[in-house]
Amino acid sequence: MLITAINWLYVIFTTYFAGYGFHYLMTGISFLQHSVPQRRNAALRTAPYEVQFRENYLITGLVLVSVYAQFVSIWGGIGLVANIILFVATLGVCAYALRDMFYKILSYGIGRHISTKLVITYVVIFFIIAYFTSHGLEHYDTGLYHAQAIHWNELYGAVKGLGNFNQRLAYNSAVYPLCALYSFSWAGGQSLHSMAGYFVLLLSWKCVDIIQIGRRGYFTVPDAVRLIAIYYIFTILDEIVSPASDYFVMCMVLYILISWLDLDRDREKRFYPYAMLCILVVYAVTLKLSAAPLLLLAIKPVWKIMHARLISRPKAIWYFIGLGLFVAIPFFIRNMMISGWLVYPVTFIDLFSFAWKIPKGTAQYDAHEIAVYGRGYTDAALYNISITKWFPDWFRSLSAFNKAMLIADVVFLIGLLLFALVYFVLQRRNDSSSMKGAGKVVMMARHRTVSFKDFAFIDLICYVALAFFITSSPLVRYGALYIWLPAVLMVGKLVTLLFYRRGAEKRLIPVIMAFVVLFIGYKSLRLVMYEVPRFQAKYLLVQQDYSSYELESYEIDGKTFYYPVNGDQTGYEPFPSAPTKAKVTLMGEEIDDGFLRSE
Repeated sequence: MLITAINWLYVIFTTYFAGYGFHYLMTGISFLQHSVPQRRNAALRTAPYEVQFRENYLITGLVLVSVYAQFVSIWGGIGLVANIILFVATLGVCAYALRDMFYKILSYGIGRHISTKLVITYVVIFFIIAYFTSHGLEHYDTGLYHAQAIHWNELYGAVKGLGNFNQRLAYNSAVYPLCALYSFSWAGGQSLHSMAGYFVLLLSWKCVDIIQIGRRGYFTVPDAVRLIAIYYIFTILDEIVSPASDYFVMCMVLYILISWLDLDRDREKRFYPYAMLCILVVYAVTLKLSAAPLLLLAIKPVWKIMHARLISRPKAIWYFIGLGLFVAIPFFIRNMMISGWLVYPVTFIDLFSFAWKIPKGTAQYDAHEIAVYGRGYTDAALYNISITKWFPDWFRSLSAFNKAMLIADVVFLIGLLLFALVYFVLQRRNDSSSMKGAGKVVMMARHRTVSFKDFAFIDLICYVALAFFITSSPLVRYGALYIWLPAVLMVGKLVTLLFYRRGAEKRLIPVIMAFVVLFIGYKSLRLVMYEVPRFQAKYLLVQQDYSSYELESYEIDGKTFYYPVNGDQTGYEPFPSAPTKAKVTLMGEEIDDGFLRSE
């Protein structure tokens, strides 16, 4: 735990100041600023966006550092030199921005209400998540390829044709260069794998605002998402010692949705924070492609930019497009180097003919195997069977909770569409009395809340994400959140409507707060009861190392490689290893020259 905590302090320092420097530069660009009225007349002027919460620096910096790590991996291993450059750069930003930062803190606070109790809460959460990141159940795929993927990035970076040597590594993700950057394997000890826990930490801190329900006096839609996020965190705490991409992308999706709904609740008029969240969506897609439907969120900031005044709209739109490409380009380059495809195993985008390219038939078979595995089968030949045949079996395999959530999704979708139809019919009729009543109920004028239009927009996107998940590879581990979110959002909206009745706060708030306390208390108690028999004092200091397996060596062009004697897991060491004996040749004299198929 202590080693993990120290590692995170370094992560926090580098990402915070990377994010701070980025926002400092971005908000100073004139065509990214927003229009505000003058004090003495109706004229407008532009003003830079003030970052509301300092946690935005952490998440923005995390994306920047991840992109940096991916660019480094294109040229070689991610080790000591990469960390020195990162540290010096962020130290320079720290020295430059220190005076301005402290002035703002002293003048305006750190962007939210802070108390001693709140600070203690953040610190306690920090150490709890660090403790669970220090040990736990290792994900099967970590021994299969996660550990090897990180090891490759530490030593060699992205190697041409690496997917030919170990086909699992063709599933490129921005997760592994980031983990390699902060693994500190170059220090001579073990390779730390604490970044999944760090993503959980950031999400946990984001969920702390659930306590604002009592102070605020009413419930809002983002509070509902925070509750399901807390549930998800408790679900994965015993496995976050593993750098599984599923945990990274799910935490990022939840963080984006909570932040987005917070902006909607506060009726944010400026486009900048929404546009930056869309850049986070692009990053989430580079973590795992399942987040792709959330790219539809970009509709809103584009609409806001088109209606903004006193700025160059085309410049603003193209700037954010360029920023999104900047985040995505190293991911695409790594894909091309590792597998020869722009996005593996997506074969309908066939642009290249590299010598190391994985054959199209192999990629298609891989894609089919992933899809049928998510449906509950193991035979890729079953890929083309009708959804009417595989869906009932898949549905029966779900847990009772997931079945209930999926059924609720369907019921709520019908209700949402009917309600939207009635609402927009009333709006088109322009019936002032009807619209006045509808506006009170739907827009919730008495409280800060998510309007019906904003709610419908994001809820429908969650339904698109659910449809994409079910029709691609619906393994619950890959995307349980996509099953939960539509119903959770609708329940959250329905609860907010209950506060429309005068005096509802006095009756409902005690009930809601009691539910939150009992829910977190119950999950915490269950977690403690699970953890006590497995407690080992050594993990208070160090982190559990990767699992090891019995491997056998063989040679390829005079270089030694390894494969498992039993099963298909290899772990982190020995290196390099693959689940099976690879049938490849080296493209040059050294391993980092790349691999070609030998058959």
